[in-house]
Amino acid sequence: MTNSDKNRPQSEAIIPTNIPLTKTNRNSKDTPWQNRRGTIFALGFSFFLALIVIFALPKLIPETKKIKVVTENQISETRSIKESPFIDAQLIKARRKSQDSLSNFLTIQEFLEKRNVNKWGEDAFKNALKIGAKGDSLYRQRNFNEALVFYKKATLKLNELKSRIPLELTINLKIAEDAFLLGDSKIASEYYKLALSIEPSSIEAQQGLARTAVLDEVLILLKKSDGLFEEGNYGQARNLLMKVKKLDPLNQAADDKYNQISLLITDRNFKQVMGAGYQALENKNFRMAIEEFQVALNIKPGNEAASKGLLQAQSLFLQKTIADDLASAISHEKKENWNKALESYERILSKSSSLNEAQLGQIRAKNRLKMSNDIDKILSSPLRLSTPQIYNEAKKLLANAQKITPVGTKHLDKTNQLREELEGSQISLTVRFLSNKFTNVSLLKSGSLGFFNEKKISLKPGNYIATGTRDGYRDVRVEFRVALKELPLNIEVACKERI
Repeated sequence: MTNSDKNRPQSEAIIPTNIPLTKTNRNSKDTPWQNRRGTIFALGFSFFLALIVIFALPKLIPETKKIKVVTENQISETRSIKESPFIDAQLIKARRKSQDSLSNFLTIQEFLEKRNVNKWGEDAFKNALKIGAKGDSLYRQRNFNEALVFYKKATLKLNELKSRIPLELTINLKIAEDAFLLGDSKIASEYYKLALSIEPSSIEAQQGLARTAVLDEVLILLKKSDGLFEEGNYGQARNLLMKVKKLDPLNQAADDKYNQISLLITDRNFKQVMGAGYQALENKNFRMAIEEFQVALNIKPGNEAASKGLLQAQSLFLQKTIADDLASAISHEKKENWNKALESYERILSKSSSLNEAQLGQIRAKNRLKMSNDIDKILSSPLRLSTPQIYNEAKKLLANAQKITPVGTKHLDKTNQLREELEGSQISLTVRFLSNKFTNVSLLKSGSLGFFNEKKISLKPGNYIATGTRDGYRDVRVEFRVALKELPLNIEVACKERI
């Protein structure tokens, strides 16, 4: 029953019917069905039953409690009518606080769920949710202040869980690390994954999980490496450790073992190379000794023993090369190969500039080389001796050459040739000139010879130029050489070509 039924009376007035109460003498077949006797009887019976239902039946049925259905809106409307504006404001304020607290609760709940709280704080998390559910129940009953208390209590529980995250992360990482060190990849992987679910950005957990994935393979390689090390096979043992380092760059045990084996290999190689260096010294193979000691220093830079060995080898090698170069220089001097002798002395001085013997040898070789070259220059063109200046220089050169002792065969031959050329350059040789009596003949450096058909003139060996001129004819020029080996010499100078 609704509020709108309160004003209605418990019974309503009976509306009279319009059925006529009087009879008519009409034939039943012609009478309308409303006016027939049977219809009137039925309507009267129905009306009687209605009166019984309305007035008698409610008294016969026991009275029951009437349930009044009231909607939430009706309650709000009723309260709004009865309560004051101040109380309404307090309710609104309490509701807002409870809503804010609930929002904070939900935020932390979502944060913890992302951190997979059910894996590490399931019981406490469920307990907090139960407390929050009680707050929801009170909130629906409009007990906002009481709901706020439960929301705050539930939020506090969640914050306690949130504060446990660093500790839970540390605990799980420690368990994972211990399992890793024991070689239990399954347990280590499980707890590293749990740590990552708590803190996905944990570098330690990420690295640990990656290392755990190759742990079994790493352990096998480490075991094989240890076996090879015990057998003294350092090279292959280190190769396996290199594979371990590639698989697990953070494996400190592999690093330490690798460094240990590397030191052993270095010491072994160093001793072998040093032995080879000293053996080369004994065999006087100083070049090889230098190479071996340099390799030793590459293996162990700055090593004192290797440095001393290298200095000794270099010193002995220098002495040997100087001795070899000195012997070579002396040999070249004996053969009068002054150019090669000078090269040997200069090579010695580049290694040891204070060696007196090499200094004197260098000076001697330079002087002899210059003298030899100067003589060769004159002998290659002896007609140049016709020039007084060159002749005088050649005489001085000959005088100096004759003072050299001991005299080598090559030097003696050159000196004799120079003397002969000097002597021959002063002998006058007869040259026969031919012309046509119409040409005026002149000899450069000597003057005019005049007009003639034939004329003989005495000239010293040398290069000469004769010219001829004639009016109406083209001039002529004749170059010729006067030498003892080229006699008799006939020179024709005549202008024959008309202009």
